[in-house]
Amino acid sequence: MIVVASFFLVALLLAVLFYRRLRESFSRRSLFFLGAVLAFVSFAFAYSDYLLLRQAIEVSQKPSIVIRGPFYITILLTVLFYRRLRKLLRRRVVLSIVIVLGVITSGVAGYHFTALREYLSGSREYQFAKRVKNAAQRAVVKVTRPPEPSVYALSNQDIHRRAAPSIVLVSCPGKGYGTGFFYGGNGVVATNHHVMRGVDHAEIVTQNGRRYPVHGIVAEDPAHDLILLATGIPPSEARGLPVNPAAVDPGDRVVVVSRHKVFTDALAEGTVSPVPIPPWMGIRLASPLTYGASGSPVFNSRGEVIAVIWAGDRKDNLTGFAVPAARLSALAARQPYPLTQINVSETLDTNILATSAAGNAPPQQ
Repeated sequence: MIVVASFFLVALLLAVLFYRRLRESFSRRSLFFLGAVLAFVSFAFAYSDYLLLRQAIEVSQKPSIVIRGPFYITILLTVLFYRRLRKLLRRRVVLSIVIVLGVITSGVAGYHFTALREYLSGSREYQFAKRVKNAAQRAVVKVTRPPEPSVYALSNQDIHRRAAPSIVLVSCPGKGYGTGFFYGGNGVVATNHHVMRGVDHAEIVTQNGRRYPVHGIVAEDPAHDLILLATGIPPSEARGLPVNPAAVDPGDRVVVVSRHKVFTDALAEGTVSPVPIPPWMGIRLASPLTYGASGSPVFNSRGEVIAVIWAGDRKDNLTGFAVPAARLSALAARQPYPLTQINVSETLDTNILATSAAGNAPPQQ
């Protein structure tokens, strides 16, 4: 506001200095109209200052903003009645008065601005505006930086509530069923490779019970028991789960969410096993895995998929094995091809495993 007032003051001073030339170029009515517009603008700025900073003016008791209004009027009257003032006073005296008034008003306004800034720096409004500005700057930084991992931990119920709409049942007529989840976009479903072996057609059953046929295979990794299926499910029903391919530490809390039959989910909490089982991830569970858990996502405390359930230990039903999410991220999608062309040349050593896919179980309605 002080900068605007300074420009306005300079404009009026120039009008006083070159009044005679302006009178020769413009009519008195035009000059009066120009002065009226400048005066109205100055009053608008001064009144806005007063409304916005009225409380601060009352507390600081330095109302220099109000001084600007009368000063603008004084300059305006000087421009309009310059000829009469010239008859009463000398030209140098008139210019001296205008300049002195400008210096005094600018000095008082500058002093008041400094005091007002100090007052506002401790007010709640200033602190709130500062926090909003900092938040906006952080938002801009987040757009240009990769997202950083969150530090909060979700409960089992929160993880299930967020993930349930994205977890599906993979129904294989004549063989059984397994669990899958939406991965990425375009309705792609990730599950275990062994769930789809020996199947020529399959269906994806969403949380709301809708059934969609599997159109084909997008990518597969038989060595690590992973497969991506094309389904054609609308994006509105196929929200992909967040995947974190970073390595996990032994003892980290994990939650396994499985789609058991159609409308029933099974939760199993556990921790990452301290004993390395390369290339798999060992999980020590608090409750055994249910049939149909093959292909279930394994979540960390932030609700991110860190692995995909592979199978359970035959000797210890509280021990599970999972495929790290890094293997899932490494899959390269391509044009879908039929289920009958699935790669079965690479087999898995399942001597110690109890597969978690429900075998020879009819699809549940």
